Amino acid sequence: MKYAYFLGCTVPARTNQYDASARQVAKKLGIELIDMEDQACCGLNFKSVDHHAWLVMAARNLVVAEKMGLNIATLCNGCYGTLKEVNQLLKTDKKLKNKVNEILKEINMEFQGKIEVKHYIELLLEIGYDKIKQNIKIPLNGIKAAVHYGCHLLKPSEVSKFDDIESPKKLDELVELTGAISIDWQNKLNCCGAPLLSIDENISVKMARLKFQGAQKANVDCIISVCPFCTIQFDLIQLKVQDTYEEEFNIPVLYLTQLLGLAMGIDVEMLGLELHRIEPEFIEKFV
Repeated sequence: MKYAYFLGCTVPARTNQYDASARQVAKKLGIELIDMEDQACCGLNFKSVDHHAWLVMAARNLVVAEKMGLNIATLCNGCYGTLKEVNQLLKTDKKLKNKVNEILKEINMEFQGKIEVKHYIELLLEIGYDKIKQNIKIPLNGIKAAVHYGCHLLKPSEVSKFDDIESPKKLDELVELTGAISIDWQNKLNCCGAPLLSIDENISVKMARLKFQGAQKANVDCIISVCPFCTIQFDLIQLKVQDTYEEEFNIPVLYLTQLLGLAMGIDVEMLGLELHRIEPEFIEKFV
């Protein structure tokens, strides 16, 4: 399995541990991730400001992958949602595609609609549960995890088609392949609040607080995320929530790839487990 690997902006800038752990797990499973050398921002933040710019920015990245002859795999929920939606729009709307290509022509590019966009998690699902289980060397028995899907992985459902938006199960099932237990928890499908952080910090903090309260009530050992933006929100804002409301949570937040890597016996330094603000002390019994 070979894919054009789209990192986006947030992963290389702020959360290298996601990239590192994703590469390590992919290597174990025989997934080849080919870096997109000419990639740029997916355009997500332009959608509500300049819709056409959003289309063109995403389309340019899609063309880079088309030239590589590979489907895109991305770690970021936001990039996944944007690239997949624009890919679908341009494939089904010839007039829109022509309009975008008029701009791309200025940089000698043309969107043709020859590839698909996948989230890294979909690669794991395609590999299959059996192969993943075969690579589990250190079962994480007894670990209770609160799985957070994130908004853009599931919505809009007519674009994503990743899972049932009301009762998703796929991430929970991947977590449980490690031997950990995915706990049902209050506010599981709520937004983390990250998109509001630069607009209204108070509301953003309140939204994150609801997530932490739900996880704490379920007595989990960690929150598991697959979105860099959500993970940064949980890792950093947790400290802000504790200061603002004088409530102590101290809930470690890990990427699914880090949890899988730990269970696969990959060295913790290769997984970047020391790079989180809230230290995942529970891993000590497994290393």
